Amino acid sequence: MIVADQWRADSVGYDGNNVVHTPEIDGLAKEGVSFSNTFCQNPVCVPSRSSFMTGWYPHTKGQRTMHNLMDDKEPNILKTLKNSGYHVYWGGRNDFLKTDSDVHQLCSTRDDQFAEKMKQIRLKKERQQKEANKNIEEKEVYTHAKGVSEKVHHPEEEQFKHAKEFLENKEYGDDPFCMYLALALPHPPYQIDTKWFDMFDEEAIPDPIKLSEEEWSKKPSLIQGIYKNQKLYNLSDEELKEIKQIYYAMGTKLDNYIGDLIKTLKDQGLYDDTIFVFFSDHGDYTGDYQMVEKTQNTFEDCLTRVPLVIKPAKGMEFKPRNTDALVELIDVQATIMDLLDIEPDHTQFGKSLRSVLQGENEHRDVVFCEGGRLEGESHAMDAGHTPDNEYWPRTTEQEKIPQHTKAMMLRDKDYKYVYRLYEEDEFYDLKADPNEKNNQIDNTAFNEKVKEYKNRMLQHFFETGDVVPFKQDKRF
Repeated sequence: MIVADQWRADSVGYDGNNVVHTPEIDGLAKEGVSFSNTFCQNPVCVPSRSSFMTGWYPHTKGQRTMHNLMDDKEPNILKTLKNSGYHVYWGGRNDFLKTDSDVHQLCSTRDDQFAEKMKQIRLKKERQQKEANKNIEEKEVYTHAKGVSEKVHHPEEEQFKHAKEFLENKEYGDDPFCMYLALALPHPPYQIDTKWFDMFDEEAIPDPIKLSEEEWSKKPSLIQGIYKNQKLYNLSDEELKEIKQIYYAMGTKLDNYIGDLIKTLKDQGLYDDTIFVFFSDHGDYTGDYQMVEKTQNTFEDCLTRVPLVIKPAKGMEFKPRNTDALVELIDVQATIMDLLDIEPDHTQFGKSLRSVLQGENEHRDVVFCEGGRLEGESHAMDAGHTPDNEYWPRTTEQEKIPQHTKAMMLRDKDYKYVYRLYEEDEFYDLKADPNEKNNQIDNTAFNEKVKEYKNRMLQHFFETGDVVPFKQDKRF
């Protein structure tokens, strides 16, 4: 189970992008089933990961901030597999479990090299931040772009090396194993080696999505603020396209590492008997809408639609193809348990994709994504950066209401509706306006659709508002 960080669906070749280079993932897609309509349940890291790990929506247990993580008592797919007899290897980043938790409640082997490296990077940034705070100044433009250089070090190099050694040394013994790799690519900063960058034709990079002044006026206040703060409107289209080219190249680099891991599985005679799952936690603006990074409560497809490929193991019934079935990331956990004949020991809201793997093209009628906070929830701001920090353009807006309002997206294949608690809602006709430039919430022609989606959202909250533990307590 490989989880990329911040990789949008339209940046992978199997989804129809002929500019990118992702031959390993595309090859995996041809051998299994690839999904073109998979959506995360929150557009930032920790809430999204907590959601697909547990099979709960962010609102079910309040998992909707970057700084409120799970503990080792809560259910999740890694713990379920470990308790079912699997040797669970966990490599890469955390981003869902509290640091004082017992990690070995969830896994048998934890590669701490990556975690320690990320910790050192964080401490270094904190020291730099303290120094910078002595003379705080706004940047001319906030791009998260570090550019191209001959050699760029990404921690994935060590991570994949350690994962390969685990397989080659058969450290799982006689047990079945689950390898969970939570990676950092292609998360900003946008920075890549020359050899990967030069694989692309700069003329072929898509032009950035841009909005008119009138279109911006109907957009949520959070991204209006981020747009003004990041100041990417001062960049030319060529400069914005270079950011996307770097981002594409970061994906190619990760794709290469994935291919090396696949080769190791084949060399060890494990590939055919292995279920291989690849997806991302959420997407990235990458210069579109003249913005970079992501937000906490807006739901453009570039942020919420993610790649998903599942290659079942030998002997499992499936029909190789690409499907446009509507899927949520919480369905991944349910699918793994179903394919392995594991009974869940907690309520979870994912729906197994077994029937889709076998050839069905219908799965869900709608998908959901959510984010934001209530007025007064200062503990849920995820703010505090100063103007010298790359994240300041977003986090300074998260200190404000209505900018950081709670919001929820409901999307089907034709329309997208977003309910926003403290400001105007959004409604998009996706077939007529695939780039979501024209908010149609005031168009009376869609009044009945909006009413229908509001009722569907109410049903969703009613069905998923809480969970009751399977274990019953004694009353006396």
